[in-house]
Amino acid sequence: MAKLLAILGSGRRHGFTARLLEAAIEGAREMQVEVEMVHLVSYRFSPCNSCFACIRRPEEACVLEDDMGARGELFHSIKEANGLLVADAVHMWGPTAYAHTFMERLYPMIWTGEMKGLPFATISCASNQGMQILATREMCKWALGLGMRYIGGLPVHTAHLEQALPEAKVLGRRLAQAAKIDEAEGRQEFANDEECYLYYMDKPWNALEPYIENLSNGTFKWEMSLPEFGLRQATFERPEAIELLEETSAEFRETLRYYKLNDFRKAIKHLVRAGICWTSATWKEFLERDVVGAAQPKAYRPLSQIEEEDES
Repeated sequence: MAKLLAILGSGRRHGFTARLLEAAIEGAREMQVEVEMVHLVSYRFSPCNSCFACIRRPEEACVLEDDMGARGELFHSIKEANGLLVADAVHMWGPTAYAHTFMERLYPMIWTGEMKGLPFATISCASNQGMQILATREMCKWALGLGMRYIGGLPVHTAHLEQALPEAKVLGRRLAQAAKIDEAEGRQEFANDEECYLYYMDKPWNALEPYIENLSNGTFKWEMSLPEFGLRQATFERPEAIELLEETSAEFRETLRYYKLNDFRKAIKHLVRAGICWTSATWKEFLERDVVGAAQPKAYRPLSQIEEEDES
């Protein structure tokens, strides 16, 4: 039977967020899936401490001795799940520290690729000023970074709580259906970053403009971009990294050209290639030798993805 892991990030066990999660769980169980409800307050886990052990030895996962470590109860519940639902309160105009830390500790699964394609949904519940939409976008961003398949998000202000309960139930059914497919047919991973980015174009958070803003250092201009700065100022020294930086700059120039033409599909194609080259260049220059002490794991944005496209 398919298994759904339902996470409560709010510290309040019986608050507004919990009511929404209970409605979603009810909808999921109607679809004949097993649901394990997890209240994060009941578990012991801390933020990532940047030891990079999970990069050097991806198969061993996290070395921290807590519930999100390699031998932790919560970590193993995630590995066994066919779908993941995070229901969270809104703190400081965004997700709670509990939810953020939980998602952060999924970091080892970036290097193994285990989260890619996992059905994922969110509920963000706010009172007072709100900002539930901002919180939903943030969790959607994390999902894209992990390569999960975002099924849907439900941003709710308590002013609309009663109206939102049936919507939460529907979201639970949708996620359960996706979990059943995951269990029956296997994980539906994205073929590559381009497919993932295109999938997220109509989701609460998509990568196109934020990534352009990131690489252009906030300017949306190729001439002012980080890779161009690196080339002009010679801030990269390793020959292999410099070669990758040149490829990054060329691909990013094409990204901006198509973006300005509103051809977002082609812009994403070139942005993905720029992102892979940029990731590899910065890894070679700043991380591989002096920080992480390991080559970039094969599951993480491989250059082979570009080489395969060029051959086809």
